Amino acid sequence: MRRSKREIEGTAEVGLPVRSDGIPKKFQLAGHTIEVRTVPRGKWRHGKDCIGIWLPEKNRIEIISTVKGSARQQVWAHEAIHAILDVAGYGPIPKTDDLSRDEQFVDRLGHLLQQMLTTME
Repeated sequence: MRRSKREIEGTAEVGLPVRSDGIPKKFQLAGHTIEVRTVPRGKWRHGKDCIGIWLPEKNRIEIISTVKGSARQQVWAHEAIHAILDVAGYGPIPKTDDLSRDEQFVDRLGHLLQQMLTTME
């Protein structure tokens, strides 16, 4: 997200793992640690049309390494929305209300989340 080098370094000082583009290496949702990995193209196993994926059984988000900048931020936000909905019970795991599979809904929320995070003052 749009943050100064000083802010990023300050975040690292307090022990929050973030990359230089502001994407976290991990974060917490309701007591679950969600890991975020960047996967090289040669090791990507999720299809040529997929650039990011939420793996609920592993509590992990994977993003292909070829996605850069604000596009990477948006992919992360999109996949984080899937994770939030699943952990909150709106996904395929508890099978209550499967909002997590509604890609248009998730994409809209992902764009809003990314905009909110990158424009905070």
